[in-house]
Amino acid sequence: MRRIFGLLSILSAGLGLFLLLAGPDGSSGTGTAAMQSAPVAYGGWAAGLCMGLCLAWLSGVNWSELPQRVYGWLRVQGRRVAWMLLAGAFLGVLIYF
Repeated sequence: MRRIFGLLSILSAGLGLFLLLAGPDGSSGTGTAAMQSAPVAYGGWAAGLCMGLCLAWLSGVNWSELPQRVYGWLRVQGRRVAWMLLAGAFLGVLIYF
């Protein structure tokens, strides 16, 4: 079921991009007359669609194990993170003083 919803969301995003790019004066065949008389703001529709896709992507993240994964990444990359923090402090001193 999740794959079907993913496919439908990609198809609706593609249709939304087609509507945005074709516009009311595009030569898309029979849908041109319907698009010219449509009272819908397609920019808001596209923003809502993108927001829905982003929320669907965020719902797939396992938030309960995220702190454990961040801690593991910091433990593996500890020396690199320490050098970046030290470089950031030196750069801050250099810029602000």
